[in-house]
Order: sequence, then C-alpha cells, then structure tokens
Amino acid sequence: MFNYKDLNTIKEKCRYILNSFSDSINDTQKIISVTIDINGERNKFINEINPFIKPYFFQSQKVFLYGLIDEYNFIFNTNEDYKSKKNHMLDIISSSFFINSEINNKTYLFGGLNFDLNNKNYNIWKNTPVANFVLPRYIINEDKLIINFYNNSNLSKTESFNILNQYINDLDCIFKLKKEDYNKSNLIDIKDLITKSNYHEKLNMTIRNLKFKSSELSKVIHSRMKKVSFTKNVPLLRIFKNLILNNKQSMTFLYTISKEVSTIGSSPELILSKSSNVIKSESIAGSNFSRERDDFKSDSKEVSEQKIVTDYILDFFNKNSINVKYNSIPSIKKSSKIEHLCTSFSATLKNKKNILDLLSEIHPTPAIGGYPKQKAIDNIRNFKENRGWYGGPIGWIDNSLDGRFYLNIRSGMSLENDLYLFSGSGITEKSIAKNEWEETEHKFKLMIDSL
Repeated sequence: MFNYKDLNTIKEKCRYILNSFSDSINDTQKIISVTIDINGERNKFINEINPFIKPYFFQSQKVFLYGLIDEYNFIFNTNEDYKSKKNHMLDIISSSFFINSEINNKTYLFGGLNFDLNNKNYNIWKNTPVANFVLPRYIINEDKLIINFYNNSNLSKTESFNILNQYINDLDCIFKLKKEDYNKSNLIDIKDLITKSNYHEKLNMTIRNLKFKSSELSKVIHSRMKKVSFTKNVPLLRIFKNLILNNKQSMTFLYTISKEVSTIGSSPELILSKSSNVIKSESIAGSNFSRERDDFKSDSKEVSEQKIVTDYILDFFNKNSINVKYNSIPSIKKSSKIEHLCTSFSATLKNKKNILDLLSEIHPTPAIGGYPKQKAIDNIRNFKENRGWYGGPIGWIDNSLDGRFYLNIRSGMSLENDLYLFSGSGITEKSIAKNEWEETEHKFKLMIDSL
C-alpha cells in the first residue's frame, strides 16, 4: 500500500533534481521532462491509481508503460488533418529536453488511429477523432517515473520550474489513498448487435463474390459487435488487470480517447515496430481453437489465408528495407486459448521514412482488412461495419521517433455504462459462414472472461 510518506519521499527527490538543474531549462523548450527512479515500487503506484484519472496503459511480458493524465493532446479529426500535422507533432516530441538525462532520456507519445482514416466516425464512434496522440503528464516506464511539462506559451524558466513543482505536488491527487467503489459495477447483460442469421447472410454474400471473382477480392475481414451493459461505469481497471492475467502472451492496453470513450483489449499482433533503423512486423492469420495442431498447420484454408498476409508484408519490407529475415514456415503463436499461424519479420530500414509514414503504408494488412487493400476497404465500407478504432493501430512513439504499434483487436470500446466488444475473421472462398461465426465467438471469449 502507498502512503503519504512514500509520496513525500518521491516528491522530495523530484524537487532536489529540479533545484539542481533549473538553470539548464530553455525558455522556448516545448517538452521538459524530469525522471526519478521509483526503486521497484511500480506495482504500488499501479495499485493505488485514482481510477478517475485518464489512463494510457500498455503491458506485456516485456513492456510496462503506463501514462496518466494528458499533458498535451494531438487530435486529428480527418485524414487530411492528420497528414498535414503529424510531422509537426513528431518535431515536438523529438526535441524534448531532459533535465536529468543521465537517469533517463526517453519520453513518449501514446496514440491510436481508426481502422479506416478516410471513413468518418459515426454512431457509437461519432465523437471520436480518426487519430489521437497524447503526451501523458506522468509516465511509469518499468522502475522510472517520468514527469512531462508541455511549454506551449513560451513561459520563462521560473514559470516552467513552478509548473513542474506543481505537478510534483499533484502526485497526491493521482494516487488514491483510500479505496473507491469504482470497480464495484455489476454486469447486467451481454447481447449480439447482429443476429446469427443476418451475419451468415452477409458472409455468404461475400463468399459467393469471392468464388465467382466478381469483386476481384481474394480475402476480406468481416466483423461484428456485442454490447455489454453494467449497472454503473465500465470497470476498466478491473478488466485491464484480468486481461493481463488471462492473456500474458499479448500486449494488453487501455487508452482514454476522450472523457466518455476508452478502448481496451489484449492484442496478439504487432503491426510495426521501429528501433533505430531496425523494423519488425508479424503476419498473423488463421485461428485454431479445437483442432490438433498438425491438422491446423496443414489446413489449406488457414495456410492460404496466412500466406496472403505474409506476401503482402514481405512486399512492404522489400520496398523499404534490406537484410529481410523471416521464418519461411509459419510458427504457432498463441493468444489466450486460440492458436494462430505466424510469420515474424525483421529488417534494416533503407530509407528515412518515419514510423508514422511506414505505418500508413503497411496498414491495414490483409490480416485485418483483406486483399487487395483498397477493394477490401471498399467492401467493408459498403457493409457499414462502423469499426472506428477497432482494427486500427495502437501504440507509442518516443522522442527518438522509434515506436511500436499493435492491432486494436480482442478489444472493446467503453461508452458511459456500456462496453462494445468487437470480433472478426478472415473470409476467403473456402470459408463456411457457421464456422466463421463460431470463430468470432471464441475471439470474444477473452474479453468476456475478463469482465
């Protein structure tokens, strides 16, 4: 348990650092960052977080990256807005100033994007931007607490120093020092937002088109939703902790999009990472929840579906990189209780494209959209699936302009007292509608078991 003594010790450390380095703060610096070592106390921080503070959380077996409160919010309401302003955002984060860089010289923007940046959000997503990146005021990265200040008004050194001091004092408000009833919200109902027969009809129409090549498609991803209702607010922190326990192999995330809307999930699929000049990605397709592993790996429908994704990503890597390495025979990657065929890619970037430009080029892969890309997107638009951020990239960028983005899948979005869950599957000419319904039911199970 945290107490006032713990917080006061942390605050005194911060003040000491500021007093030692205040003269090095530049009047015109946009992002100023100070870091202290919290000496293995990160779990105390997480357990005592005030649940009403905006969370931006990413956790896996190798990553512990938590953001709290938006210090500065980059909001993009259209694709044109995103394209014209994203490089300015990258310039800002890349010029961050670190008061005590010998302890830490990293800070982060956390962000997410629509599945389809050119599709205006509506219905449950109507007040959600097509892309959003946030500089959190407080970041816990492993055993370090990072405090960020965004100087948007060219404040003086003294003014910047005073604001950072206030952020240190505000730590009392960030961590709840007495228990709340926030997580005591009871589940009322879970219902499908499309009937089984209507979903079968939709899939059978697509399968017929694929067989007769009338749409020029070879694969398309279709999705559906469930609505989960609670007595009060959606208990996001409780669900997040349950997802970590239930799906340790994946990247679990909780991202506050706005005051009313959050997205939460546990993704098995890396879209793209960049570290210096090394880029990585994964081709994941096919789902096995009942068969013997050998039967799954030799199933022609699953193998051909995964090969479409692999060929697409390999083409992207050949265009943008050298020394491309990947496993020629797909391995098995497990997410919760479902197995997938997986090909992992790693290569050396041969151009100067930033991670967001690379992300725009690779996304959506045939794993979440279909193939060919634009034909698949058009098909999904025609069915008005209203995906919003579902199936879009979610992740982070650091001040070196390195970063990592995952597919927003095995996930849901919260709106007031409701949690909307999403699930999809890859449709090819060999698909059988009833099997695809069953596959989506199994993919829903991770989120439902974590409620």
